[in-house]
Amino acid sequence: MPQAPDITTLFDDDINLRGLFDILSPENNLVLADDMMLSDAKGIILRVSESYEKNFGFVHDSIVGRSAFDLEADGTFSPCVTAEVIRQRKKITATQTINHSHKNVMTVGIPLFDSSGELKFAVCFNTVSMEQINAIQRNYRHLQDSLQQYSQEIAELRTRATSTSLIFKSASMQRLWTLMQNTANTKANILITGETGVGKSAVAKAIHAMSSRADGPFIEVNCAVLHENLIESELFGYEKGAFTGAASGGKIGKIELANNGTLFLDEIGELPPHIQSKLLQLIQEKTIERLSGNKRIELDFRLLVATNRNLEEAVQRGLFRSDLFYRLNVIRIHIPPLRQRREDILPLAHQFLARFCGEYGKELTFSPRLLSFLERYDWPGNVRQLENLVERLAITVQDPIIDLGHLPAEYAADPAAPSPSQEGTLAERMDAYEGQIIRESYRRWGTTVAVARELGISQATAARKVAKYVKQRSLPQVPERPPRPLTTR
Repeated sequence: MPQAPDITTLFDDDINLRGLFDILSPENNLVLADDMMLSDAKGIILRVSESYEKNFGFVHDSIVGRSAFDLEADGTFSPCVTAEVIRQRKKITATQTINHSHKNVMTVGIPLFDSSGELKFAVCFNTVSMEQINAIQRNYRHLQDSLQQYSQEIAELRTRATSTSLIFKSASMQRLWTLMQNTANTKANILITGETGVGKSAVAKAIHAMSSRADGPFIEVNCAVLHENLIESELFGYEKGAFTGAASGGKIGKIELANNGTLFLDEIGELPPHIQSKLLQLIQEKTIERLSGNKRIELDFRLLVATNRNLEEAVQRGLFRSDLFYRLNVIRIHIPPLRQRREDILPLAHQFLARFCGEYGKELTFSPRLLSFLERYDWPGNVRQLENLVERLAITVQDPIIDLGHLPAEYAADPAAPSPSQEGTLAERMDAYEGQIIRESYRRWGTTVAVARELGISQATAARKVAKYVKQRSLPQVPERPPRPLTTR
């Protein structure tokens, strides 16, 4: 068996190393350095790297000094890239199976010639195993799937972020959101209903933002705040000289401003009868005529309307035109009140707090007891009331944690607690009233020490009454904490 020479002594000036240098160049982005095999022109293995032996389980003497053709014949390599390079006298790239270790590797083999063109050596590099390639392919497919999923989620978040008020977690709002998505790109009129403060305007803005008209104007008109004598001119506009006090150059109305965009008429139920007639004509013809004008103006806009009134009842009472109602009620989107979707309360509260802390330069958080209160409160003013409360707290609270004691006085009573009984003996009524006082105080301060200080009783008495009126009602329990000084609010 021939002695393996030092690899540095093999490459004399007569060897053309261009092929070797090319394949080792950084531009190829190949990790080749360690798994290397060198043979002479007859296929005798002169040297393999230590990593080659280690990675594929070869003993040094079992491969160095042997013929590549013999290793091919006995199945050690299948195919043997070194043998192929010598046969074809050109660069070979192939998947080579090393049966000794049951591994498949991508192998690059290059011939090295002397200056006269005679083959002198063959050098083979193992680049990457097929197992690695398969793993990379699997990871790539996984990344593609993840990217598609994330793209969908980002698209949904981007459209949902069109309004800061459209934050929700509840199933009812998710169904509403799906309906909005399905109808956003249609031309159908949409009637948005719900109690005051539920977010009808926010829903209208989101529909506009998701539609093909998103780049056009969004014109919002609150019909309830327009004076009956001015509503027609505000909506339809007027020509110069239309009436006393009119602008000298006339005025473009809100409807005309919505051309190529979306017109949102809030509180549609407040429109007077003669404007209802003109609106019906507008829907049918998509043209308007300004006050004192003599030409019809063609318009292209999407109509969204909203109301907190029962329009069906208004139609029955003759207060709203039935034909207009049916024109508007093509698609109905009803927003449930906040008390019917309590899962949305905390996400909304946190979002509002983050926004107002940013606006007012504060760093505030809610205490667990306050969060529990927010979830249980009925919110008769819905999302608008919650937003206003959080803004008030963000402005007025100086402590880092917003707690029950920071609530305005109108929120002090337990929203779930019954009022003191108006029936029974004097003792029974006094007991009920005492219970209400104890519960409100304990909810504000959270400790019997603070309750005692506020009400001017001993801590032992406070503890006994809290145990009687609070803990027996299974209200949320909180650990005792050091008393905080009472402040005048």
